[in-house]
Amino acid sequence: MQVIWNGEALQSFKPSRGIRQGDPLSMYIFVLCMERLFHLIDIAVNHKLWKPIKVSKKGPSLAYLTFADDLILFLEVSMDQVEIIQTCFDLFCKS
Repeated sequence: MQVIWNGEALQSFKPSRGIRQGDPLSMYIFVLCMERLFHLIDIAVNHKLWKPIKVSKKGPSLAYLTFADDLILFLEVSMDQVEIIQTCFDLFCKS
């Protein structure tokens, strides 16, 4: 892993441990990581693969909600949608 500080790459290092529970940075790291998953879900929604729920007939679509370190996914109940979720998670895990 390598960090870029003020446009300059620092010496690379190998992470040796995770973040402790309750660490103030954990929520920020969670948000940074989840942004990638949200991006994948948004792509799937825009390509009409992921079918989010509607809050009301004319209301906005809802594909996911997050709070702190919790995530709730919303989509149509079908085997096709399960495969779409699996694909999004597979891509997320590889990134």
